[in-house]
Amino acid sequence: MINVKINGQNKKLEDKTNIADFFKKNNIDPVGVTVEHNLEIVNQENIAKIILQEGDTLEILRFVGGG
Repeated sequence: MINVKINGQNKKLEDKTNIADFFKKNNIDPVGVTVEHNLEIVNQENIAKIILQEGDTLEILRFVGGG
């Protein structure tokens, strides 16, 4: 198990996983979200390349329209 912080909440993951697989397992649609991994913005094309490690932080921001 590894410990990561997702949107300010501590979360235990069974194993190291990439961000894209984390999204799939948690029913998060990557379209329309911005991802920050360890204080750096991640381009959409790189979410499958970044493996979450012990102590990582992940912020997932979803933009919604309104007026």
